[in-house]
Amino acid sequence: MTSMLLGLAMYAAQHSIVSPYADKQPLRLVVLAADAALSGSGITELALDLHATFDNPFDSTDISVDAEITDPKGSIIKLPAYFGASVDRTLLNQAETLSISKRGWTLRFATPLAGTYSVRVSARDRTGAVTAPAKKVEVLESKSQGFIRLNPQNRRYFQFDSARPFWPIGANTCWAGPRGTYDFDDWLPAYGRAGCNYGRLWLSPNWTTFALEKPGKSAEGLGIGQFDLGNAWRVDYVLRQAQANGINLMLTIDSYNVLRDRDAYPSWETTPHNSENGGPLRIWSAFWSNDAMDRLYRDKLRYLVARYAAFQNLFAWEFWNEVDLVRDYSLAEVGPWHRRMGQYLRSIDPYHHLITTSMSDSMGSRELQLLPELDFVQTHVYSESIAEATITQQQRKSQWGRAHFAGEVGADATGPRAADDPTGLQIHDPIWSSIATASSGSAMPWWWDNYIQPKSLYPLFTAAASFVKDIDWAKEDFQQADPSIAYADPTTKPRLGDLVFDSGIVGWNPGPEYQPRNVTVRDGQVIGDRSLAGIMHGRRNHPELLNPVTFDVQFSKLTHFDVEVGDVSGYGGAGLRLTLDGDRVLSRDFRDTNNPEKHETLHQYAGRYGLDLPPGHHVLRVENTGSDWLMCAFRFKNAIQTSRPNVSLWAALGNSTVIVWARAQGRSW
Repeated sequence: MTSMLLGLAMYAAQHSIVSPYADKQPLRLVVLAADAALSGSGITELALDLHATFDNPFDSTDISVDAEITDPKGSIIKLPAYFGASVDRTLLNQAETLSISKRGWTLRFATPLAGTYSVRVSARDRTGAVTAPAKKVEVLESKSQGFIRLNPQNRRYFQFDSARPFWPIGANTCWAGPRGTYDFDDWLPAYGRAGCNYGRLWLSPNWTTFALEKPGKSAEGLGIGQFDLGNAWRVDYVLRQAQANGINLMLTIDSYNVLRDRDAYPSWETTPHNSENGGPLRIWSAFWSNDAMDRLYRDKLRYLVARYAAFQNLFAWEFWNEVDLVRDYSLAEVGPWHRRMGQYLRSIDPYHHLITTSMSDSMGSRELQLLPELDFVQTHVYSESIAEATITQQQRKSQWGRAHFAGEVGADATGPRAADDPTGLQIHDPIWSSIATASSGSAMPWWWDNYIQPKSLYPLFTAAASFVKDIDWAKEDFQQADPSIAYADPTTKPRLGDLVFDSGIVGWNPGPEYQPRNVTVRDGQVIGDRSLAGIMHGRRNHPELLNPVTFDVQFSKLTHFDVEVGDVSGYGGAGLRLTLDGDRVLSRDFRDTNNPEKHETLHQYAGRYGLDLPPGHHVLRVENTGSDWLMCAFRFKNAIQTSRPNVSLWAALGNSTVIVWARAQGRSW
C-alpha cells in the first residue's frame, strides 16, 4: 500500500493537472430546480450552483460531488454528479461544429417511478465538505420498460425490468463522419423504422466522434485525466436520439488501438496514455498494472456512471473492443485488470448495467469472458463464409452457459466489399443464422457508414425484427438441433463441391495457428485437425509467427487449388510462394506501394492465386516469403462428392416453438 501511494504521489507531483475549469472560491453548494422538460422521460436533471477550490473537476481526489437519492418507495441509491457544459451545434459545409458555453455541475438520475424523490447533495474539495438541504422533486410517470438485465430464470437471454424480452438486433454505429451527430439524425430513425433496437458507440481512440480522452495540453482541457466536454455532450445527444427511436446502446469505453504501436490501426503514438503525450505510461504493457493509470481509469468510470448511467436505454458497458489485440497481450495481466475494474464499476453503478468486453479472436477466451465481473459474451466474426462462421461460434459458446451474440460481423475485416455484395448477404445471413441457432441476439454488422447507409440496406433488418418480435426466448429455452435433408429420389446422382479452409483466426500474438502447419486430405476428407489461421505472417517483421502450410493430398481426379488472398500489410508488403512436390510453381511479390511515412493496408493484391492438381498423391506447400502479413483462405475446387441436396438447414427447438432456416448451401457474398 505504501509503495502504491508513493507511486501515485510521484506521478501527481510530476503530472499535476491544472485544467481550464479550475476554481478557487470558498466552498458553496446550492441545488437548483429540476428541469421540468424532462419530467416523465425517465430521467431527472438538477443543476448545481457549486463553487469550490480545485484544479481538475474530473479528479475525484481533488473535488467530488455525490448525491443520495430516495425514490417514492423509500429505496436509496448513491450517485456522483458530473462536470459538463452547455453545447450548441451547427452544420456548415457538411461538417459539425460545436459551440461550448456555460460550464458547471449536473446531477442526473433515473426516475422510473412517478412520485416524490428526495435528493441530498454533498460536495468535498481540498478545503472541506458541505451538504445542501434536501431537495424534493416531483416526477411524472415514465413509459420506459426499465433497464436491461439478464433473465433471472434463464441467463442466456436478456429482458427489461418490466420482464419484457429483449433480443438485441441492429448494427455497429460506433462513430460518425465530419457531420458528427447529424449523421446519427439520419441513421437512428432509419434503424428504428426497420425494427432495430440496438447500437454501439466507441468512446476511444482519440480520432472517434465520441472520444472522451484526446491528446493535448491540460491547460486546454486535453490530455489524460480530462474529458472532452463537446464529445461527452455528443454521447448525451445520441443516447437521447436513440431513446426516441427505440434503440439501446452499448458504450465501448476503450479499443485495443490505444495500446498498440504498429499493425492493425495503431494509436499508441497519439494516445494521451503515452508518457510522450503527458500520460503515465512509458510502455503500453504497463497499462494493466500501473497504479496511476488505475486511478485515472477509475475516475473515468466514475464520470461515465455520473453522466450516462441514468439512461435506461444504456444497454451495457463494454470495457474493451478486441482487447486481445493490444500489444503484448497477456491474460495473466488483462484478466486481473477486468476483475478489478469490474468490481469497482459494479460498486459505483447504482443501476447495475450489464458489463462485457470483446476479443478479435473468434474462438474467444473462456478464462477472460467468463469472469464473474462480466455478464455476457460477444464474438467478432469476419469471414467469406460468414453465416457458417457465425453459426460455429454460437454452437460452441452456447455451451458456455452465458448470453452470447456476435458483436461484429462482416465478409471482410478491412472493407465492406460493397461492389461485391450489393444486396447485403453478409448482413442478411448472419442475422438469420443467429435466429436459427437461438443466439441471445442478432449478429451485428460492421460498415454502417460506408455500406448500410449509402446502399439503404436497412430493410434487411425488418423481416428479422418482425419474426422475433413475439418470441419469449427465455421461456422457450431453445436448444440447437441438427436437422438432416435428403433427396426424395434416392437414385439422384451425387454432386461435387469445394473443400474450403477459411474463417481462420487472425492475430499477432503467439499461438498454435502461428507456426508451420500440416494438413492431410484424402479424396476430399480432412484427416485430423483442419484449423488454419486466416493470416500468413512474413519472414522479417514477425519471424516468430511464421506459419507456412503444407497440404499432403490425394485426389482421384483433376482438382484446382486456390489461395484466396485478401488484404496485405502496409508495413513492408508480403509475398506468396506455392511449391508442388518440391518444385516452385507460383511466386508473387506483393510489394508495399505506400510512401515511406505511410502504412495503409494494401488492397490491390486481393484475388485467387492457384494451380491445377493432377490426380494422385501430392505435397503442396504455401508460404509467405515477404516481409509482413497477408490475409488468406484456401480452396480445393470440386474436391468433395456428396449425395445430399444443395441446401443447408439449421434449427432450434423450444418448449412450444421450432425455428428452422433453410439456405442454399455454400452461398456467400
